[in-house]
Amino acid sequence: MISPEGDERRQRLRRLDDCLNLLEQAHELDLTVVTDRMADAVGERVPTIHAGMLIADAIEEVLRHQEPYMVQLRPEVTRRRPASPAAALIRTLPETDTAVATLLG
Repeated sequence: MISPEGDERRQRLRRLDDCLNLLEQAHELDLTVVTDRMADAVGERVPTIHAGMLIADAIEEVLRHQEPYMVQLRPEVTRRRPASPAAALIRTLPETDTAVATLLG
C-alpha cells in the first residue's frame, strides 16, 4: 500500500514534471525567455521562476526543485540491484586497461 507521504511525493514530482515539460517545449520552439503566461503556469510550483528569466535557467530551477524528491529511496527498496553486465565486464579487466574500462563504464 502506498503511504500518504509517498503519494504526496509522487504528486509533487508529477507537478514539477509538468513544469519541466512546459519549459522544454518552449525551448524546443526556440523561445529563450520565460513569458508572463509561462511564469504564471509554473510560479505556484516553482516560485523562483519569473517572466524574463532565461528558459535554460528556469529548467535548472525545476531540476533543483525535483532533486529532493529524486534522491529519496523507496522504503521497499532495501538491497542493491544486481550489477549490470557492463559493470561485471569492467571488474574482469586487468588494471592496465583502466582507460578502456572507464570508456565502457
